Amino acid sequence: MLRNRSIKHNTMFVKLLLSFTAIAVITVILISTITYSISADNNIQNAIAYNESILTQQQELIHKELTAIKYAATGMITTQSYLYHTNSSKLSVSSLIDLTGFVEEQKKVSPYIDSIYLYYAPLELILTSRPEIKASPISTFVDTSWIEVWNQPSDSRTIWVTGRQDGFSPDHPAASLLQKMPLIGQVDGAIVMNLKLQLLFDDYLSHYHNKKGNTLVLGPDSELLYSDAAAGESLLQQLDPGRLTGASGFYIDDSDRIVSYTTSELTGWRFVDITKRSALLQGMDRIKVIVITVAAAYLIAAFTLSFFLSRRLYRPLQSVISYIGGSQAGQKDGEASQLPAGDEAGFIRHIFDQLARNWETLMTEKGKVDSLLTDNRTAIKEKYLNDLIQGGSTDQAAELLGLRLDFTRFAVLTLELEEPYPLNGPDGNLQFHLFRYGLMEELGGDINGEIFAKDEKRTVILLTVPPGDDEFPLEQAKKLKQLLLTRYSMNATFAVSPIYKGEEKVRLAYENTLEALNLKMYIGKGEILSYDILADWKSEEEAYYYPYELETKLLQALLQTDREECFNAIRQITRTVIDKKLGKANIQQLFFQLSGEIMKTLVQTRGDMSAVFGDRPAYADVLARAETLSDMEECLLDMCGRIITYHKEKRSKMTDVTLQLATDYMDANFNNNISVDTVAEYVQRSSSYLSRIFKESTGMTVNDYLIQLRMKRAMELLKQLDLSIEEICREIGYANVSYFNKMFKTRTGLTPGQYRQQQAADKLLAQGKEKAE
Repeated sequence: MLRNRSIKHNTMFVKLLLSFTAIAVITVILISTITYSISADNNIQNAIAYNESILTQQQELIHKELTAIKYAATGMITTQSYLYHTNSSKLSVSSLIDLTGFVEEQKKVSPYIDSIYLYYAPLELILTSRPEIKASPISTFVDTSWIEVWNQPSDSRTIWVTGRQDGFSPDHPAASLLQKMPLIGQVDGAIVMNLKLQLLFDDYLSHYHNKKGNTLVLGPDSELLYSDAAAGESLLQQLDPGRLTGASGFYIDDSDRIVSYTTSELTGWRFVDITKRSALLQGMDRIKVIVITVAAAYLIAAFTLSFFLSRRLYRPLQSVISYIGGSQAGQKDGEASQLPAGDEAGFIRHIFDQLARNWETLMTEKGKVDSLLTDNRTAIKEKYLNDLIQGGSTDQAAELLGLRLDFTRFAVLTLELEEPYPLNGPDGNLQFHLFRYGLMEELGGDINGEIFAKDEKRTVILLTVPPGDDEFPLEQAKKLKQLLLTRYSMNATFAVSPIYKGEEKVRLAYENTLEALNLKMYIGKGEILSYDILADWKSEEEAYYYPYELETKLLQALLQTDREECFNAIRQITRTVIDKKLGKANIQQLFFQLSGEIMKTLVQTRGDMSAVFGDRPAYADVLARAETLSDMEECLLDMCGRIITYHKEKRSKMTDVTLQLATDYMDANFNNNISVDTVAEYVQRSSSYLSRIFKESTGMTVNDYLIQLRMKRAMELLKQLDLSIEEICREIGYANVSYFNKMFKTRTGLTPGQYRQQQAADKLLAQGKEKAE
C-alpha cells in the first residue's frame, strides 16, 4: 500500500518540471533583457553623439558671429586712435563729431550688436551709439556696471561680460564684449559692445527640431544665458555644475536624464543639452516585438525539453521512495510510517529528522550550560573583585574563575575615560557600556593581573608587580594610556597606588587611587596621577577664601569691554586657586559665585540675557559637571567673551543709527547755516564724538560732507541760466560770493562762471549734432 501511495503522490515530478521551466524562463528573460539593453544603449549612445555634434555646430556658428564682433572691436581701437584729438584736456569738437558718427556706423557691423560705448578714462567721458544719448560724463552715465570688470586686472584685453546690470533696462541683464584700450596709441579706456544675446541664440539654437532635449547656455559662473524651454531656471537648478568639467562630455544624473555639454574656448560659455533617457527609447517598439517573439519561441522549446528531462529524472527517485516506504526504516514502534500527503520528500525528511532530533536536544542543553557560565563570568569576577575592595576574601572563587592574581607584590590602577566618548546617539549609554566591557577584554591580555568595571566612571586594574621593579606600575599606566590613545583615539586619566603586599591591602590601595584622582581638579585630564605626588598638594584645611580684589578687577574690565584684561583677571584667579591649594568645594563655590557676579553685570547694563546666552543658559550645569579648573576657567572665559561681544555689537548699532540721523539731517538742511555743533545737537551727541565716528565711517569730516552737498546742488543750479551767481550762493547757504567762488574752484577746478559756460557749450554741441542727424 505504501508503494502505491508513493507512486500516486508525484509532487516531486511537478517540482522538477517547475524547476527546469523556471531555469529556462529566467535564462530567456536574462538573454532578452541583455539584448534589449544593448540595443537601447546603442540607441542612447547614437543620440548622445548626435546631440554633441549639434551642440558643436551651434557653438561654431555662434563663435563665427562673436569672432566677427571681436575683430570689429579690435578694429575700432585702431580707427578711433586716429580720430581722437583733445583741446585743453578735453575732446575737440571735430573729434567728438567724428567719433560719435564712427561709433554709430560700427553698430551696423553686426545685427547682434545692440549698442556701443567708447570710454575715455582720462577725460571721464563716454561716447555711445544710443540714439537718446551720444556723449556723457561717466559720473552721470546710467549704465556703468561694466566699469568694475574694466578695473579688474586681466590676462586678456578682451573680456566677455554676462549677467551684468543694464542701467537702461534694469529688469534685463546685459551681455557685453569689453575691449580694453590702448591696443595702440596712448588713450586709456575701453570699447564696450552690448550684444543682442537672445536674438543671437534664437537665430542659431532654435531651428534644430530633430533633437530630443532642451538646450541651455550657461555663463562663466554657471548663470543662465539662454534656454529654449520655458522652465529654463528649473532645469538650471537641477544641473550639477561640478560635473560639467573639461571641454566637452556628458553624464547621466539621478533623474535618468542625459546631460551633454561643450565649452566655448572663446567666451567660456557652456552649451548644454538635457534629454530624458525615456525620450531616446521611443523608437524601440519594433525591437521589443522581435525580442518578445524570439523569447516566446525559446520558452516553448524549453518547456518541452524540461518535461522530457523531468520524467527521466523522476523514475529512479520514485523507485527509491517506494523502497524506503516498505522497509524497516520507514516504521516506528511497530507501525508503518505514513507518507505525508502530496509530498514524496516529506517521508525522507522524516527519517533524517528522527536521527538528528536526539543529537540536537543534547547539544541544546549543553549550550545552555556553557552560555550560563560564559555570560555570568564577568559579573562573578566583578563581584569577587568588589569584595576585595571592600575588604573581603574569596580564594575559592578566584580559583574557580581562573583569575590571574598574585598578592605578593601588587598595585592598583584606577582609570577614568574622558569625554568625548566614542559612541553617541539615543542608545549611546548602553553602547558605551558594551564598549567598555569589550575594551576590558582586549586590554586584559596586555597586563599581568585583572581588570574590571567598578562603576560608570571608573575601571580598576589589579596589577602584579615583578620583584625589584618599583617603577613597573607607572610604566604600565603609560603603556595603557598610549594604547588607548593610538588604538581608540581615547584619552584617560590614570591613578596609581603604591606597591602593597597581602590581599587585605587591596581596599587601601584602591582608596589611595581615589585620593590621587582628586588631583585631576588641579592638574587636568588625561594625566597619570601617582599617589606619591599627593603629599605635594596636601595642605592644612583653611577657612573659605574668595578673591574680592580680582573679582573687582574682572567686573571693571567686563564693564569696559576690555577682553584682554578680563581674560587676564580670570586666569589670575585660576593661578591664585592653584597657589593656595584650595579644596574642591571651595573652588566650586568660588566659580559659581563669580559666574553669578558676571551675570549681574549683564543685568545692570540692561543687556538681553536671551540674546547673549540663548533661551536656556546652561553655565550652571557646565560648572556643576566640570571636573578640572581648566573646564571651569573655560566656562567663565566663554561667558565673558559672549557678554563683551554683545556690548560691542550693541555699541556698533548705536553708531550706525547716529550716522544715519546725521546724514539725513545734513541732506535736508545743508542750504541752511548749519555746522558740526548744529548736527551734534540734533543727534544728541557731543561734537567730538560725532566728528570721530563720522571720519572713521565715511573717510571725510562733517564739514567736508556739507561742502560736498552744497557744491553738488550748486552745479545743478548753474545749469539754470536765469539764476545769478549771487542767488545760487544764497540758495546753497553761503553769504559770501568770493568764498563760494573759491570753494567751487577748489572742488571742480573751474569758477562757477566757467562751469556755466562749459555746460552751455556742451548743450549747444549736442543740439548741433541732433540737427545734423
